[in-house]
Amino acid sequence: MTPNEDWTELSDAWTTPGRDDQELAEMARQVRRRSRLGRLNFVFEMVGCLLAGAMGVWVLVARPADQWLLGAAAVLFGLFGAAMTLWARGGQAPDDLETPEQALAAAIRQAETGRRWARAGTAVTVGAAVFLGVAVAAYRVEDDLTFLYTGAAVFLLGALAFYLRHQDRCAQRIAQHRRALEDLQA
Repeated sequence: MTPNEDWTELSDAWTTPGRDDQELAEMARQVRRRSRLGRLNFVFEMVGCLLAGAMGVWVLVARPADQWLLGAAAVLFGLFGAAMTLWARGGQAPDDLETPEQALAAAIRQAETGRRWARAGTAVTVGAAVFLGVAVAAYRVEDDLTFLYTGAAVFLLGALAFYLRHQDRCAQRIAQHRRALEDLQA
């Protein structure tokens, strides 16, 4: 038997994943990883919204009557944030990622969800800025609060930049995946 007759090359060709298989597996891993991160993010966002609403109710119930505006704003902000989070994350989890078409379709849906999440985050950031404005209007700006208000404003600007960048990156991924899907279907 010669070295080529031991069928090693043929068995390697059948058992070793090809480049296309490796790319599909990598895309499926990315889709599943983003899905897990999205679910974790959803939990944290909903907990944050519930805390904001609960703090607002506490201010309305336990604090002096002159702080009702701040309490009501916190309750509204918590409800608005929860509604935006539910709207943004409403989508199906990637189930079947066996073919390149399925993996690309799942990646497109996921990027669209990410873009919707960034839009909701932008809206919540604007809502937080309104809440911060209500807080500044409700309380005189004193030395202790100046640092807090400044820090919150800087954080909101950073969050706005993050959400806008994320929205752009998702739009780029959507276009890239759609081109790849069109190439596969052609």
